[in-house]
Amino acid sequence: MARDSRPRDGRHPGTWRGGVKRAVISLGTVAPPGQPRWPIGLQAAVVMVAPIVVGIASGRMDLGLIAATGAFTVPYFAALPRLERLRLRPLAGLVLVATSVVGALLAPYPWLSAVGLVVVTSLVGVAVHGYRLGPPGPLFPILIYGLSGHAVNGGMPASTLIATVAAGCAWAVVASIAPLVRRAHWRITPRPLSVLLARPTWDRGARELVWRTVIVAAVGTAVSLLFFDADRAYWTVAAGVVVVGVVPGRGPAVTRGLHRAVGTIAGVGVYLGIAFLDPAPVVLALTLGLLQFITEVAITRHYAIAVSAVTPMALIIVTAASGSFGDAAVVGERILDTIVGCAIAVATALLHPAAPPDPAGRHAPPGRLD
Repeated sequence: MARDSRPRDGRHPGTWRGGVKRAVISLGTVAPPGQPRWPIGLQAAVVMVAPIVVGIASGRMDLGLIAATGAFTVPYFAALPRLERLRLRPLAGLVLVATSVVGALLAPYPWLSAVGLVVVTSLVGVAVHGYRLGPPGPLFPILIYGLSGHAVNGGMPASTLIATVAAGCAWAVVASIAPLVRRAHWRITPRPLSVLLARPTWDRGARELVWRTVIVAAVGTAVSLLFFDADRAYWTVAAGVVVVGVVPGRGPAVTRGLHRAVGTIAGVGVYLGIAFLDPAPVVLALTLGLLQFITEVAITRHYAIAVSAVTPMALIIVTAASGSFGDAAVVGERILDTIVGCAIAVATALLHPAAPPDPAGRHAPPGRLD
C-alpha cells in the first residue's frame, strides 16, 4: 500500500482533526509534577493578602486590593535561582508601574487609551518574546493597564492609583528578600544582568509570537471599540495574548484557546459563588490568596484549572475595588470578551506556516527553582 506522502503542515484535514482532538483530550490530562511550585504560590499568596488586610484595617480596602496586584510580579523569572530572581523582579515591578502610569493618564481619553493599549501590549510582547522571559508573558501588564484606567474612570485620582500600584510592587520585592535567610540560596553565584537579559535572538518563532501579539492587540482593541465597550478592551486583549502564549505553533494556540475559554467559564462560576456568599472582607482577602496560590501551583500542570482560579481573582479585584462586586452583568461581558480574544488569537496562528516542535523551555530563561 502506498504511503501518504502529503506534507503534514496544517493544510491536511487530518492534521486539524488530530490537533483539535489532542486539545480536547488535554482538558482531561494533568501534566506530571515537575519542580515544586508551592513556594512560589505561597509567596504570591502572602504578597497578595497582606496589602488587602492593611487596607481593611485602615478603612481603604479598595487601595489594598489595588496594592495586591504587586503579587503579579511573583510569577516572572520563577525558574531562576532566588538571587537572580531578586535582580530581575524589580524590573517586572517597574514595568507594571509604567503600564499603570500610562493606563491612568490616558483613561479620560477613550481613543488615546485604546491606542495606548495596543502600544503597551506590543512593546511588552517584544520584550517578552525577544528576551525569552517566558510565562506569564504580557498578561499582567495588560491587566494592570486596564485596572488603572477602570479605577481612574471610576473616580480614583491617578496619583493615588499609581502610588498604590508602586507600593504593591515594592512590597513584592521586599517579600522576595525574606527567603534569603536560608543559607542554601547563597550557594549559587548569580549571573550578571548582561547574561540574564542577553541580546534578543530574533528567530522565526520569536518573530511569529511578536506579530501575533501585535495583531491580537490591534484587532482585539478595535473589536471592543466598535462593537462592545472601550473600557473592556483590555480583557479581550489579555485573553488573546495568553492564548498566543510563549511557544509558537498552531497546536499550542488551539489548546490554550480551548483551556482559556473553558477555564474562564468555570472561573466566572467561582466568582458568582463567592459573590453570592458575600464573605467578610478578611475572608475575601484570604480567598484571593488561595486563588493566587492555586493559580501558581496549577499553571504548569493544567492551564484550564489555573485560569479557573485567576479569572475570579481578577474579577474580584476589579469589581471590589470599583464597588461593583457581584454585578452579574460583568460575568456575561467577560465571557464574551474572552471568547472573542481567544478566537482572534487562534486565528492568528493560521497566518504563519506550521511551526516545527520547539525544545521544552526554549522561551524561558535557563535556571531552576530553589
